Amino acid sequence: MTDYDVIIVGGGPAGMSALIWCHSLNLRAVLLERAPELGGQMLQMFHRVFDYPGVAAATGHELRDLFVVHLNELKLAWRVDCKIDEINLRERRLSCNGETLKSTAMIIAAGARKRRLGIPGEERFETHGVSFSATRDHSQYAGKKVCVIGGGDSAIENSLILARVCPEVTVIHRSGNFRARQEWMEQAQENPRISFISHAAAQAIEGHQTVERLIIEDIPSGRQKVIETEGVFVKIGIAPNTEMFEGQLELDESGYIKVDQDQRTSVERVYAAGDVCHPVCMSVATAVGQAAITVKGIKEERLKEDS
Repeated sequence: MTDYDVIIVGGGPAGMSALIWCHSLNLRAVLLERAPELGGQMLQMFHRVFDYPGVAAATGHELRDLFVVHLNELKLAWRVDCKIDEINLRERRLSCNGETLKSTAMIIAAGARKRRLGIPGEERFETHGVSFSATRDHSQYAGKKVCVIGGGDSAIENSLILARVCPEVTVIHRSGNFRARQEWMEQAQENPRISFISHAAAQAIEGHQTVERLIIEDIPSGRQKVIETEGVFVKIGIAPNTEMFEGQLELDESGYIKVDQDQRTSVERVYAAGDVCHPVCMSVATAVGQAAITVKGIKEERLKEDS
């Protein structure tokens, strides 16, 4: 069994920031990431990063690269392709790829993922007509009719991006209450290429080699309708990666980890930072700041114990 002061679960901006802060505060730490590379949601940021202070990065991937350079310069301990077979939060112990690791404190920075519809055809046609990012994929759909599913900022922003190259963009939302910021809604409503279908739910995505149609259901009547389309963009928010922690600590009604102002969870010496604990503002800056708060709290607890 290998002992650490801190085990960090997750390799997005929160996890990487926590690892750097552990080094700064002389805490022996290791970061574990289940994906083949570090970055988390940063790897899904295909637009220019203009709001992270002091850095002008073309994409989230480029910003991630700068984080990794920092980790490597400090010779910090991190692992990718790490499959957690078992985790016990109260004992702050886990098994990763057959090796048991234990720590005095644990930081959960497992992040979040794009929420999926879970309907027939969604997985089958991914990269063949189903997309999760207009920023990345809009050029592939130039001249085509497309649908965007969702009603928040991301859905409306994607519809505006697609309307630059697509003749028809249909936005489909489960309710009549669109949560997107007002200025984007006004732009979309005034754009002749964008139309809206509210109170409707996607039921299936169909086609042969690529997407050809979307089946939706009118929620009030239950009647189904077929929309001929060549692309479906799914923008219905994100879901926290908290499945492995269910039953071990308190989650809110949406599955996010409940934390106090110091990022403490309901389990002693277990903290959470970043998108996994539902920050008010989901951003790289928020994740990095929460990680700093978390590690400072761990260090203060250590100092109290030693005094």
